[in-house]
Amino acid sequence: MKTLSIIAATFLMTCLTNAQDKGNLTVSFDQISQDKGELYIGIFEKDNFLRQPKIGKTIKVSQKNKQVIFENLPHGEYAVSVFQDLNANQQFDMDDYGRPAEPWVMSGNVNPEQMPIWDDAKFTFDSNSKTIALKL
Repeated sequence: MKTLSIIAATFLMTCLTNAQDKGNLTVSFDQISQDKGELYIGIFEKDNFLRQPKIGKTIKVSQKNKQVIFENLPHGEYAVSVFQDLNANQQFDMDDYGRPAEPWVMSGNVNPEQMPIWDDAKFTFDSNSKTIALKL
């Protein structure tokens, strides 16, 4: 009986710990220059930075929808990348010189004229709720 109580207590503590290790990340958008197209939002971890997002969402640009919520995101270090697909080709277009041809933004202090670096873009997500405000 004592063993069963210990197992039950351990299970309960594990469940409570796991529930506290996640939260909701809200990414909000200000100053969207053109009210058209879609926004592609990617949440990246260090190992796959700019290659494969841990999680991604796509939303239509509108005056009403200026944010997206990633629910139950595990706590950790992340970077957020967003681009606005103006021509509906589902790609982040570049010009002939390799510069972005569509609006984009990244979390942190990333210079939009240079290739993003993880250390500049990362942030720590360690709360039940956090909002990242980005300007396109």
